[in-house]
Amino acid sequence: MRIQGWQMTGVAKALLLFAFLSFFIVSVVAGPLPSGNDHWRHRTWFVSATAPSGGDGSADAPFNTLAAVQQASQPGDTIIIEPAPLDIPPLDGGIALKPGQRLIGGGPPVLQIGQPLIQGGPPVVGPSGLDSLPQITNSTNATNSGDAVTLAVNTEVRNLVIAGAYRGGIYGLDVVDVEIRDNDVSGFNTSGINGFQVLPFCLEGYAPFVNSRGADCPVPSSAGIKAGWAAILIDTDSGASRAKISRNYVHDGVCGDGIDLRAMGTGYVDAKVDGNFLTRLHQCSGTGIGTIEGIGTQANINGALRATLTDNTEYYNGSPGANMDSLFVNLGGSGKLYEVIRNNYYAHGIGGASTNGMEYIIGDGDNASSYLEIDDSVFEDNPGDMLELFNRGAGSRARLVLNNVVVNGTTISNGLPTYALPPGTASTPDNTGECLGIGSVGGLSTTGVGAHTSLVMRNSTFTGCDNNGIEVTNNWVTGGGPGAPPGPKTVSLDIDHSTISGSRYYNLWINDVTPLTTLLVKIEHSDLATSTSGVAVAFDMQPPDGDTTNVTIDLGGGTLGSHGRNCIYGGAIFDIQDTAYNVSAQHNWFGSASGPVAGKVSESSPGLIDTADWLTHAPAACR
Repeated sequence: MRIQGWQMTGVAKALLLFAFLSFFIVSVVAGPLPSGNDHWRHRTWFVSATAPSGGDGSADAPFNTLAAVQQASQPGDTIIIEPAPLDIPPLDGGIALKPGQRLIGGGPPVLQIGQPLIQGGPPVVGPSGLDSLPQITNSTNATNSGDAVTLAVNTEVRNLVIAGAYRGGIYGLDVVDVEIRDNDVSGFNTSGINGFQVLPFCLEGYAPFVNSRGADCPVPSSAGIKAGWAAILIDTDSGASRAKISRNYVHDGVCGDGIDLRAMGTGYVDAKVDGNFLTRLHQCSGTGIGTIEGIGTQANINGALRATLTDNTEYYNGSPGANMDSLFVNLGGSGKLYEVIRNNYYAHGIGGASTNGMEYIIGDGDNASSYLEIDDSVFEDNPGDMLELFNRGAGSRARLVLNNVVVNGTTISNGLPTYALPPGTASTPDNTGECLGIGSVGGLSTTGVGAHTSLVMRNSTFTGCDNNGIEVTNNWVTGGGPGAPPGPKTVSLDIDHSTISGSRYYNLWINDVTPLTTLLVKIEHSDLATSTSGVAVAFDMQPPDGDTTNVTIDLGGGTLGSHGRNCIYGGAIFDIQDTAYNVSAQHNWFGSASGPVAGKVSESSPGLIDTADWLTHAPAACR
């Protein structure tokens, strides 16, 4: 070979050939040479609590600290936490993931899938009982804000045991495409730090235009309620977050919620929360924490949240006197929320009167809009209201849809107001022991939109309600006062093929304290019969200074198209003080072949109940 006029020696030729072949082999096997911060390929790193110091992160010489692997690893890498015997302290200090990383517990699965607690319910997720586990924690707030794992975009956390974190187990802010699955998270938020916060709201009472604290709303004490930092928390302030949270065992929290999702500012969250088992979550005291949520979803300011919750279980959560809300759906500002809950099992709430299987509440704000659907789910044994829908925002829209939902066993009875039957001493409809409590509170928005609260109930059963089955209370207190115009507002109920029976007081009680624009009630093919010590069905219309202008109550044969065939006996009261309106109640069973029993169906003039064409035999709806 001749280059620029000189002859190469044999040695030079050999060296040139060796260099060329080396470059070729490296390029083919390892990919292109690095450029800037690019890598030849993503690496897998290993960390072990039993490894000696000085490791390089390889399988043969793992790192022995989370800090070491956090520093060495690059975006897209995989980090394996090696199992260690249970008497070895977990890897401490937490870890902040980089984009695209996967954090995986090595060894066999740390969880196992067991049989459902009830027939057809979601499977139980619990510990596998291994003697060696991939364990991490963050026992102080010296690093990563006290969280055991801090997420980044496109990250995965799987098969880890996370215990005793100073703040949360797993936290992400403005993260996209994250997956959290098959983890055991416990003992979190040892510091008692506030995380999720219930947005400010007004409490309606039974006195017109006055909230239950005895003053016009808002009031200084209604600044929201603090909850403890969650085991798993996804926050979004801006942009879009997508998250999948599946088959995690969240248990024995020191002071915090189970799983929380928050869309704030202009953020958007799209989340799937599937197959998680939450148990023994506790509300701590002395830290300003006033509530605890099992699974909390929230949209505030201009945030929007879309969530699907499937096959989750909340079991024996709460602590003595706690405000335990197992499924908590919360809006404020102009937030938007669309949520579907399927095959959920809730049982054995622990706490005070404000313990709920599900609470759906729109707080102070303007034009918030929401839809919540619950399908094929069971809620049983609870010391407060089992289900709650409280629409307390101006111009807010709240729609609750129940399909094949079973509610059984509220265990408190805080009674009724003085004007109810039988008369009582309760000052507020909140937390009195309803199977479902509905509150219509908000007034006119700044854009002239009225609040709208609606319930659709299909193929569902409410029994064992120790106060009322369904209580609907309309009392406008948001910024209101005597004589202040509430603006247009609508309450609507559509109940079909359902049972609300055997409640202590009312099976269904619609209680209108301040004027509405529209009340629409349609009920068919349903059992509303026989309360224990009160009235089966009642419509109390008693606005003090104005009428509900559009009332349509169709229990059969009316303009809303009800076919009737309801069971209505044990007392039905239709009480109206300010205006004439009609109730259509045709084609129903009143407990006697001769029609309504004298004294059991009553009306106050000038109302009229149309009970024509009553059924002479009990229909299939009757139990």
